[in-house]
Amino acid sequence: MESWDQRVEKFWNSAGGKRPEQLRTELAGLVQDRDKQDPRVLFEIASLHDYLGEEEQAVGPYRAALDAGLDAPQHDEALLQLASTLRNLGQCTQSIELLRQIPSGSPIFTDAQAFLALALHDAGQPIEALQLALSAIARRASLYTRAINGYAAELGAPAGAEQR
Repeated sequence: MESWDQRVEKFWNSAGGKRPEQLRTELAGLVQDRDKQDPRVLFEIASLHDYLGEEEQAVGPYRAALDAGLDAPQHDEALLQLASTLRNLGQCTQSIELLRQIPSGSPIFTDAQAFLALALHDAGQPIEALQLALSAIARRASLYTRAINGYAAELGAPAGAEQR
């Protein structure tokens, strides 16, 4: 018999191309026997709203899931997804604050850095956004880590200043 987590994974893996009402019905079936205040239930409900482009409806369940003590790995996913949703709703400052909470040891840290760069850009901080993106790339670079980091640092330096 499949575990609840396996059924949830199967739901998301098969979501592409389905009509919104079909997805709502399937998710309702998945959560029907669980406590409606369960952080995982709230997270999955928020995720479906997000997936369907219903960002405003996703915010409340994301916040409730986080407040209810959502565990890893979904905790960091909820932070990232809520932050992305808030960015899409024009709330860049809140988005940036949430993305900065994702620890460097998280499996989705690099993903979070990409979303943070987007939020910084939207917040009118394009240099910091580009520096962050370049730094994230530098951590995975094979030969030019030092050069990429150097160029990223130069972006914030006054014109004419040399980096060593």
